[in-house]
Amino acid sequence: MKREPEVRRRVDMGYHRSLADEFWLAAHDGVKGQPRLGPWALGVGLATALLAELVYGGHLQLYDGELFRSGADGPDDPALRSLLSKMQSEEQSWAPPDMPVDVPVRPREGWQAAASYGRHGYARTPERSVRTSPLRAAPDGALMPPTEETRHRRRGHRHEEWLSYLAYQGRGEALVADRLSRLGLAVVRQERRLLGGTTTSLVPRDSVVSGTPANRLSIAVQSRARLGRDELFLAALILATGLHLHAFATLDPADRSYLSDLLRRDLDEPSRELLRAADAAVGEAAMR
Repeated sequence: MKREPEVRRRVDMGYHRSLADEFWLAAHDGVKGQPRLGPWALGVGLATALLAELVYGGHLQLYDGELFRSGADGPDDPALRSLLSKMQSEEQSWAPPDMPVDVPVRPREGWQAAASYGRHGYARTPERSVRTSPLRAAPDGALMPPTEETRHRRRGHRHEEWLSYLAYQGRGEALVADRLSRLGLAVVRQERRLLGGTTTSLVPRDSVVSGTPANRLSIAVQSRARLGRDELFLAALILATGLHLHAFATLDPADRSYLSDLLRRDLDEPSRELLRAADAAVGEAAMR
């Protein structure tokens, strides 16, 4: 009897998939393999999911629009390791911090899902100022995670810049595609072109694999189950990028209201800040 490859067995037995993997699969048609989102919205979603993986894993901290690399052990995943390495290289090119100055602190605003599937608003509070001063790096070169009182005493990586960098030209998608290929969740498909030649694309392994993330979320919402942190974030990211038109097509108004209540009540602040940036990036592109 022919033995099934180890990768295939791990996938079929429920091998844990990351946020970015789940979003990519949900964003692709399981039969035709075509993306359900435009390149920019797909890129923003994948970039946001990758950054969320780093934040949730304790490798990054996000405060007031800035990403701070922590001193935690690096992730095992090659895609995440490469992002942290690039951040470290960027830090080495920074000039030493100046003397303390007064700088405005952006308010920590809450991201809320609207009851409908439209754009999402949030309240603003008045700006304030804080006295800042330099903060030393850890011995291993990693920038120590900031506390509430000292988070503005050193320079961080601008969240919006990293979001755009990963979303532009499919940089984030390339990292996710490599991981999906290694796990056996996506395969390379070659198709002949009408006028000659072939096109090569990466597609979900099958319709079951691509449909699982959205189906699992829909069933949980319809049964009024509580969602974990990753599930909440994936559901909110599906809403922020407009993927809900496909992924949540089976939800009725009562289901959507329940999901909105969950997001409003249970999303933590780092998740809200990640989602605000994704929502704004997709919305600004749609208005151009």
